[in-house]
Amino acid sequence: MNANANGGGAADLLADFAANIEELEVEKRRIADRIKEVKASARSAGFDTKVLNQMLRERRMSQLERQEFQALCEMYRAALGMLGGTPLGEAARKRLMGEIPRPPDPADASTPAAPEAVDRTMDIEAARAAGRAAAREGKRIIDNPYMADDPRRAAWDEGWCAETGTDGMEVPEAWRRCKKSDDNPPDGGDDDGGGQ
Repeated sequence: MNANANGGGAADLLADFAANIEELEVEKRRIADRIKEVKASARSAGFDTKVLNQMLRERRMSQLERQEFQALCEMYRAALGMLGGTPLGEAARKRLMGEIPRPPDPADASTPAAPEAVDRTMDIEAARAAGRAAAREGKRIIDNPYMADDPRRAAWDEGWCAETGTDGMEVPEAWRRCKKSDDNPPDGGDDDGGGQ
């Protein structure tokens, strides 16, 4: 009789768990439908939902995670030749093609030196030197303090790369995808091990 009572109690408990999970699944579907409705409203208001989804992913990141993600995206774009038309891409292209303008020769009186051009060249050289110093201090290439639209960013990267003797594209071990073992379910799979 005790075994029957214990079996009945376990069966009731199992039935409660199953009912709770089923209710949560229904609620999950309702929430997913509401999210789809909000995204459809955003699309009809003229917003790009792919970009909105990316912004939502980035909003879930901490500031440090977001900065590292953006720096990695920039490095990947550079490696894949996708920086055309951006300040960093243009600077890289001009550097490779030997088109970087030289500062005016002070001895040449026919070309008066523009103060901004001289200052910018000096700033770029200072940024390049800062990149070398940062590499000697063991800083990572993503620690570049300049924004993407600042020409000093490329100079800082050049200095860092020249000092380390690399192209800065080494992916740190912590940022690499983990190799999947046969024991782990594939991404997006259920954690309960069941297929249905």
